[in-house]
Amino acid sequence: MSKTTYLFVSDFDRTLSLDDGGVLLSELIGISREEFEKKVNSIANKYFVQQGAELSYLIEYDPDYKGKIKREDFIKIGKKITLKNHIKELVSILEEGIGNAKFKFYINSAAPREMIVSALGGMVNEKYIYGTEFNFDERGIVQGIKNVNAGYGKVRTIDILHEKEKIPYDRILYVGDGVSDVNVMLHLRTLDGYPIAASKSDYLGHIAKRSVISDDALAFLIPIMEDILDFSIQEIRKFFLERNIIIQDWKRAKVDWITIV
Repeated sequence: MSKTTYLFVSDFDRTLSLDDGGVLLSELIGISREEFEKKVNSIANKYFVQQGAELSYLIEYDPDYKGKIKREDFIKIGKKITLKNHIKELVSILEEGIGNAKFKFYINSAAPREMIVSALGGMVNEKYIYGTEFNFDERGIVQGIKNVNAGYGKVRTIDILHEKEKIPYDRILYVGDGVSDVNVMLHLRTLDGYPIAASKSDYLGHIAKRSVISDDALAFLIPIMEDILDFSIQEIRKFFLERNIIIQDWKRAKVDWITIV
């Protein structure tokens, strides 16, 4: 019996990682977390750029960043990023397949591509990583943006992968955590795809099919196994146990975000 192929696409910052690469990069050149967040909020509130592209905008236009960021800085920060547990195992399980399903794994992030590649250290083949790309001069200093993979840029990437892999939208799964993921999640939701939120944010909660809060990347498999592959809770626990992985704690809750005035 042939297996059904799905596309599993994940954001990076705060989805596969526990750190924000923009904060670490800012601190590297002497800009505090507070100042970075102040700059990001200012840009976001003025709608200068696509949601999630604030770091790219700062690197190209802000005088505190412009001409100060090198390719090697992205690589250096990538090595400092704290990742969620079991990313390597997640990739391995997806490549192996689950039941009658097999998966193509991609990363679709607004973070600098070099930073993502460095952080993952070979756990994901570089050709499956889509991130923001910059132009560099002969010294390796950023000279401009080549491609911003944020907001509608992420939608474009999903459409590219849909065409490349010949996988229908209703078999595309996407995991994301922030405002940069809203457009792509809405895009997939209208096309019967399966968006998963990796944060408690109210603006993602009503778009996503499920929300999964965990420091372990393997947790993203659970809603897929339940809702798409029809695994029971007992079968899911057995699946992980056979791979020497124990689900220690599993709390389930339905959250309603309500404002009454």
